[in-house]
Amino acid sequence: MNSVIDDKKDLQNVGQRLKKLRTAQGVTLQEVSDKTGLSVSFLSLFENGKSGISLANLQKILKLFDSSIHDLIDTTEDERVVKYEDAKAIISDNDDVKIYSLVKKARNKKIWAGLFIMEPGASIGDFQHDGEEFSHVIQGKIEVILTDPASGRVEKYIITEGDTIYHPSTFLHKYTNLSKQKTIFLAAVTPPTF
Repeated sequence: MNSVIDDKKDLQNVGQRLKKLRTAQGVTLQEVSDKTGLSVSFLSLFENGKSGISLANLQKILKLFDSSIHDLIDTTEDERVVKYEDAKAIISDNDDVKIYSLVKKARNKKIWAGLFIMEPGASIGDFQHDGEEFSHVIQGKIEVILTDPASGRVEKYIITEGDTIYHPSTFLHKYTNLSKQKTIFLAAVTPPTF
C-alpha cells in the first residue's frame, strides 16, 4: 500500500486540496482558525505542505466544509475494486496510525470502509461526525472510549481479536491500542462522513 500523506509530495497535495475546499467556499484562514482553535500560521503551513496534522484536527477542519478525510485522498477513477497496492492511506502526525481507504469515490456511496493499523500505544480521536459505524478487530486489543455529547456519559470498552463494536458516530470516539504489537481493525461508516 502506498500514497501516504506524510510523503512530502502527497502532504502538499492534501494541503492544496484542503485550500481549494476552503477558497471555493470563500472561507478565510482566520475563520477556520476561529472555528477550530488552530492557529492561522499552523493552518497555512499545512495547506502549503510544510506541516503534518493530526487526524482529529484534519477531521475538525473538513467538517467545516461538509467534507471528509476520504475526499482528500480519493482522487482515482470510479472503480469497484480497490487493489491492495493502490489503496490510499492517511498517516497520523506521529506515524503511529495508518488508515487505508478501501472505497473509491466514497462521497457517491452509502458507506465508507477503512483498514486501520495502529502501533503499540497509539491513539486516534476524539472523532465525531454524522452517521453510524462499526469496527472489527483483526489483530490486537483496543480500548474504545465513547462520550455521548448530549449527556456527557462516558462508556469504555476493550475489544480484542474477533470482536466488533457498533456505535453512533455522533458520540466522541477515541481508539487506543493496548497491545504490545500492531493492532489491525476494519471500520465502516454510513453515510461516509469520516
